[in-house]
Amino acid sequence: MRWNQISENWKAFAPAILDRWPEAEEEDVLALDGSETALALYLSKVTGEESRDTLAQIEDWRMGSFPADIAMDEFRDNENISQSGRNLGPGEDVSDRDDLFGDDEKVASPVGRR
Repeated sequence: MRWNQISENWKAFAPAILDRWPEAEEEDVLALDGSETALALYLSKVTGEESRDTLAQIEDWRMGSFPADIAMDEFRDNENISQSGRNLGPGEDVSDRDDLFGDDEKVASPVGRR
């Protein structure tokens, strides 16, 4: 992911930073307000590692997973929906997949009844 995505959603990424670098303090991380350089300097200070090593670790971390609350953000719904159909053939609709969404023709039985 790009750094601007991280900085724009800094509060959502803070828990992932704290998981990766348990030496960091939440209040301090939040105060960095999305700055990659400030994060590298801060992590270098709290871990005792060289700043260039910390930058390399941040780069590896940045290539990892996207926090669920960012991926599921309602403002990204249209983007996610449009990308969900990119591997479908012509004339196919994402919601036509009965194996994923159930059969429209079939009425589901009430819970606990058959």
